[in-house]
Amino acid sequence: MKKNASAVILMLVVGLAGCSLFPSRTPDILTDHDFGPLRAHAVLTSASPVIVRAKSLPWLSGTTIPYRRLYQDPTAIHIYAQNRWIAPPASLLKARIRWRLGMVPPLSAKPPSHIDRLVIFLSRFDQDFTAPHRAFVRLTASARLYDVATGQVIARKTLKLRQPCAPDVQGAVTGLSRLARQASAAFARLAAHQGGVRGPAP
Repeated sequence: MKKNASAVILMLVVGLAGCSLFPSRTPDILTDHDFGPLRAHAVLTSASPVIVRAKSLPWLSGTTIPYRRLYQDPTAIHIYAQNRWIAPPASLLKARIRWRLGMVPPLSAKPPSHIDRLVIFLSRFDQDFTAPHRAFVRLTASARLYDVATGQVIARKTLKLRQPCAPDVQGAVTGLSRLARQASAAFARLAAHQGGVRGPAP
């Protein structure tokens, strides 16, 4: 009887010890971000319908939000572990441009006789710290508008945007989203104003 009681007590002690040695871990909460809500706007119109394509450098093809500590180790790239974009930044930028061009529904299966193609290339989209409490965000992207029928470039534009931001993940998300909205507006204007104009590239 004593042996059984001792065994029960030993099991209880081991169980309690196990609880204290290996506490249950609350799973991390992962927050998804986009570039903010779509607001009412005057739809831009182009002389020709526009196909929008967006590409990026390989290291920007994921959904992570990267940052650098330039003051400490400028070659090391860090990411915010509990925050991410809901889709790759180039895809979110493409969606913004299509929306600004009034192209929320996809193009019909039977496209019109003439069409242009806007190709965006995103090469920089991150946050940099110049000191522990000082940071800024940067976006670098280029766009080319092609006449699909001839393959001719009829317009092009390069953007290099930078602005200060709060030195944390919220500063990165808010600042980069603001730059992305500026870029989408500029590239949509390029397509709307140049679409249908035939001539040498500027």
